[in-house]
Amino acid sequence: MQVQSLACARTVSLAAATRTTPRAAGLDPATIRILTWNIHKQGDRGWEDDLQTFAADSDLLLLQETVLDGTLQQMIDTAGMRWVMASSFIYENIDTGVLTASRIEPVASCTQRIVEPLLRLPKSAVISWFPLRGEATTLAVVNVHAINFSLSLGAYRAQFDAVVDALSQHEGPIVFAGDLNTWTTNRIAVVDAAAHRLGLTEIAFTDDRRRLFFGHQLDHIYTRGLDVVTSSAITVTSSDHNPVMATLRLTR
Repeated sequence: MQVQSLACARTVSLAAATRTTPRAAGLDPATIRILTWNIHKQGDRGWEDDLQTFAADSDLLLLQETVLDGTLQQMIDTAGMRWVMASSFIYENIDTGVLTASRIEPVASCTQRIVEPLLRLPKSAVISWFPLRGEATTLAVVNVHAINFSLSLGAYRAQFDAVVDALSQHEGPIVFAGDLNTWTTNRIAVVDAAAHRLGLTEIAFTDDRRRLFFGHQLDHIYTRGLDVVTSSAITVTSSDHNPVMATLRLTR
């Protein structure tokens, strides 16, 4: 494990510089299995069994409210996945934040953090660029835990503006996902505006089992340059959020 600052301004240039020739190794562009899940700080019974199952069936695992304890690290290692985490805060010498685990090492990653105006608890995002096998482009993957409590939309909008800015030079496919805390129509409008700027489309679910708060879904997956093969939300008791899954393929 290596701890370092991963500023997006510096990392974006590195990611852009990797767009040269097709790669022999990388994620399979015909089948990219992704899951996003707010794991509720691993505080609910049964999370280990569920995470083990989800990790085995995923190429990209996006977790929010992740507590980086020894149990979680061991599970990810056992699943044969690499990971990068954007720490929001440290409590009793253990990081809590968003974590992206993957079967392929990213060519670059960067992290962002913003402080909630009311509770003063930071929320974070991690952006990673992954190689695609046989392709010159990279897949940008955004894992976000959005600001929850605020009296206005200023800080909430600023968090999404920062992500959009980090991806403004990326010309390839994008996955933008996480717990976006879209529990009002105004918050949904902020996310929709950010998605429009990046040319993203939200994945729909026929049998939508995502958890609701004030009548709105909080967990989302947006994409660009990718076709949706399958999508689903799974009911669990091991968190206060239900995980959201999708299988994607590069648009030809």
